[in-house]
Amino acid sequence: MKIKLHHVVMAFFTVITASIAQVSDKETEARLWLKANAEKLEINPNETFSLRFVRKTQAGETLRFQQQKNGVPVIDSEIVVHFSPYGEISCTASSYDAAVADINTIPSITKENAASISNEALQINGDITFQESKLGVYNKQGSTKLVYKVLTNAYSKVGSWETIVDAQTGAVLSTKDVACYHKNHKHNKNESKTKAPISMAPLAFVSGTGMVFNPDPLSQAGVNYGDPGYTDGSDAATTQLNNARVSVTLPEIDLTAGTYKLKSTYAEIKELGMPNKGLFTQSSSAFNFTRLEDGFEAVTAFYHLDKSLRYINQTLGINCVPYQSANAGAVFFDPHGASSADNSFYGNGQLQFGEGGVDDAEDADVVLHELGHGLHDWITGGGLSQVNGLSEGCGDYWAVSYSRSLNQWTSDTPQYNYVFSWDGHNPFWNGRTTAYGASYNGGLVNQIHTDGQIWATALMKIWDGIGREKTDKAFLNGLDLTTSNTNQQNAAIAVRTAAINMNYPCADVAVMTQKFLEAGYAMPALALTMNPIENQTVQAEVTNTYALPSFATLANPIIDGCNAGLSQSPVAGTVLTPGDYTITMTATNGASTINRTFNLTVMPNLGLSNTISNNFIMYPNPASNQITVKGAFDSNESVTIYNVLGQVVMSKKISSNEENIDVSSLSSGVYTVTFNSAKVSRKFIKE
Repeated sequence: MKIKLHHVVMAFFTVITASIAQVSDKETEARLWLKANAEKLEINPNETFSLRFVRKTQAGETLRFQQQKNGVPVIDSEIVVHFSPYGEISCTASSYDAAVADINTIPSITKENAASISNEALQINGDITFQESKLGVYNKQGSTKLVYKVLTNAYSKVGSWETIVDAQTGAVLSTKDVACYHKNHKHNKNESKTKAPISMAPLAFVSGTGMVFNPDPLSQAGVNYGDPGYTDGSDAATTQLNNARVSVTLPEIDLTAGTYKLKSTYAEIKELGMPNKGLFTQSSSAFNFTRLEDGFEAVTAFYHLDKSLRYINQTLGINCVPYQSANAGAVFFDPHGASSADNSFYGNGQLQFGEGGVDDAEDADVVLHELGHGLHDWITGGGLSQVNGLSEGCGDYWAVSYSRSLNQWTSDTPQYNYVFSWDGHNPFWNGRTTAYGASYNGGLVNQIHTDGQIWATALMKIWDGIGREKTDKAFLNGLDLTTSNTNQQNAAIAVRTAAINMNYPCADVAVMTQKFLEAGYAMPALALTMNPIENQTVQAEVTNTYALPSFATLANPIIDGCNAGLSQSPVAGTVLTPGDYTITMTATNGASTINRTFNLTVMPNLGLSNTISNNFIMYPNPASNQITVKGAFDSNESVTIYNVLGQVVMSKKISSNEENIDVSSLSSGVYTVTFNSAKVSRKFIKE
């Protein structure tokens, strides 16, 4: 059988551990911690681990250590060691398998042999869009074996397929579709065998525009499915549905030789599965279609994928892109794939959207649900968990977190909690909800899409309590503390841990705890904690004195009930002159006491030099994307921007008398800009 490799495969037999291998200056400390806690973790003597994946986020740094046998990784067996931003260390998750036996780890067949065996077993005779063959130790069928784990996406076969091939005998031990679907999936036995076309690589980005549903026509218009003009009607472009489109900006699209393509830093259209409807390249940067045209689904999916990943990476400041080397950091999507099934799926950095019923790519909930699986996969370095339907719940949450942020439905309407408002909740299928009544774990029914609603419902209740950005950050950074066998219970603990590590106000942590408890999760009691406080620099008033404020917000002691006692020395109101001071914050709860000290530098008031007072300008205020500073600055001038917690969020050298500072990545709030040479500070509001 001759297999033609599709253009998206950069390295056919790339081993995933090599492509995402990372280093950390905390590795030695983490290994010493593993050794000291080996008995507690039930690690067998002489066990070895490799550092396979590292992520640094606002919640700290996570190192994933994979179990090894003679230098060969044990599949799905790892220990996660997490450092808080303040250097505290803990084991947050483990899928370590102590029952793995010592075996011969020298294979009798090659990884190329294993891939060919897999292709034959899967009856693949069309273009391969993704393939990896990875040697590993496998302990999932009652005995330990040396195997090749072959992952394959093929244009002619729906899904993302895993084949386990015995590395000694060549026997196929298992084949299964490991793609994540947005609803229950049955394979189409009559999948087309037509090959996919090959496209040229893009070269440059420009901006464009498009007409899309945001997030769907029913929410945009505030109507129900079945109202006049609001039915699928075989892709009918009714007046009502045309009017439900909105014009949007596409910050990046590819322009090569006069041809525009839906490709950006974060998303790229591809032909990944049947049917073949093309890439919708054109000579105009305006991608304006009605839903009667297939380009409509393409631009709608592209817009929402690009916008969501741009929000994560730039607004939230969380690095999250596909780790698959072929993708070069962009998620690949096919707006008309999945053999036209009434379903969509994610696998191996790729998204395919079906066309049955309502075209899935017309509903942002479907697009973002499938992206949610990708986020889960990329953050964990391939450790996505479907225990209790965890990843399904993650996808539902990510979809509704966005759609609810548009404020199109009030909280007293059923649609406020709908997942798949246009694709579902209609004659095609029932959709899902984030107002699910079952609780964990008595309400589990062992069906991942149904059970995932428990997790999504709990997260959206937290969302209502503390807001979108805080919940999104805690959710994404919490996934960083999970493994491939994490259940909803431990995921809840991980999300709360991430919030604490990011120094969320105790009131926010209390909301999270309450909502998780109401959902049935057992949340461990919180011992008194208080994160270290960064040193502070302030400027004296015109009297050249400084009245010491309360630093209670910076101290933020966290305990169940948020009732810790807190004292400050020197006390608030103490008048200080310019100089350096040590501030001590003391938190108490019963017999527990925590002291945190930090240095406060009071800079003298210079009365503002004539240059600064006469010429210093900073605008606009409030600001959305950038602020401009103008003045006769010293040649060594630089600025440091602090958030309300006194934490440094940005630094920049001022190289001219008029400088633009990009603040688009900052969250909404109040910030202080300090000019380090001039000793001047100004506040601005980031919208």
